[in-house]
Amino acid sequence: MYDPRGEFLPPHGGTVQFDPEDLYPYPTIEALGAWDPDGLGFVPRPRTPVDDPGPSAAGPAVPSVPRHRRRARLFTATWSQVLGSLFGVLTAVTVIAVCVLGWLLSYDPLRDLAFTRVPRGLSQLWPLIVYGPWLVGCLSVLRAALDGRRPMHSWVVVVVFSTVATGLCVADVSHTAPDVIVAGLPPITAVVSLHQLVRQLLAGKGTHRHASHKAAPVKGVRR
Repeated sequence: MYDPRGEFLPPHGGTVQFDPEDLYPYPTIEALGAWDPDGLGFVPRPRTPVDDPGPSAAGPAVPSVPRHRRRARLFTATWSQVLGSLFGVLTAVTVIAVCVLGWLLSYDPLRDLAFTRVPRGLSQLWPLIVYGPWLVGCLSVLRAALDGRRPMHSWVVVVVFSTVATGLCVADVSHTAPDVIVAGLPPITAVVSLHQLVRQLLAGKGTHRHASHKAAPVKGVRR
């Protein structure tokens, strides 16, 4: 081995000079130890706490989770997310169907009620006066639920116009229980279905935030 400066293979009994300004891409003899001047051979340099930090510097040992358990947890979480998304879609489709049916069943009573009080052309559009603000309030409630908020003013609009629609639908029917229920139930059913959909959306937002909070690292904890 060619060693022009004698740093790795110095002569027996010789000394090694080390210049701090002279840096090499390989370790020098001082990094490993020194030769004993009494002829006892090469003496390695003792390890210091910096070289061997010990278990405390590396932090507490993290217990390893078996691979089959990690796969089971991942499969369970994925399956739960798929079922949650499926239930959410089914709930949304059901609410839309109930709202459309409520509009169709309430349109004729509201139109007939306005037929004798407003011009005939306008009586065809008069139900929009009731269900227009109701629809806007429903969209505002859904938008707020997607953002994780609870819009009380939008709920007030939905409930007020649902009450108006229910009262107008039962105004010209006979005051028997079956007739009142058949005529006044569609707007109430639409509001109840919308309320359940909003609760499901808010529950999903709350679960997502709770999971994100648990996954976030705690500040101020040294590892």
